[in-house]
Amino acid sequence: MEQQTGTGEPPQTDHCNWHPHVETALSCGQCGRSMCTQCLVQVSVGIRCPECGKAAKMPTFDVQPGYYAKAAGVGVAVAIGGGVLWIIFNLIFGGFGILASLPALGVGYAAGELISASVNAKRSKGLAYIAAGSVIGAYIISLPSSPSTAGFFSLIVLAIAIYTAVQRVK
Repeated sequence: MEQQTGTGEPPQTDHCNWHPHVETALSCGQCGRSMCTQCLVQVSVGIRCPECGKAAKMPTFDVQPGYYAKAAGVGVAVAIGGGVLWIIFNLIFGGFGILASLPALGVGYAAGELISASVNAKRSKGLAYIAAGSVIGAYIISLPSSPSTAGFFSLIVLAIAIYTAVQRVK
């Protein structure tokens, strides 16, 4: 006895939606359009056409203009508040040399954390620039209180503070 494995008919072929001269039996698992092997996109649930298989931007990296506005507002607040606190710190501990540059680390950490919290932990290069700018703004605001903060060691600490702020939102 023979088993019949099929109906004996060849699979129905169609032409690719994107390459009309190519015959194919493949179709998109989502929209059903015909596609050739050059067009198919392999995804976790099967094959998709080039339009259905497009990679969507992850929500963490999809930063809308409103988030940049929030981050800029928080950045300005951090720059002003951090600069004022840095001035107060320098007035109290300014005579101890190395201590005059330590508020930079606090401002860098605060800038990164507060900006990240204000934009729901979104990440982008634009947010990194805003965080770096807020640390630099606080540094510029604090300069009149302690001219010794422009020393080489202070600039290294400032660079570390900027790096700290940027890493939180980059």
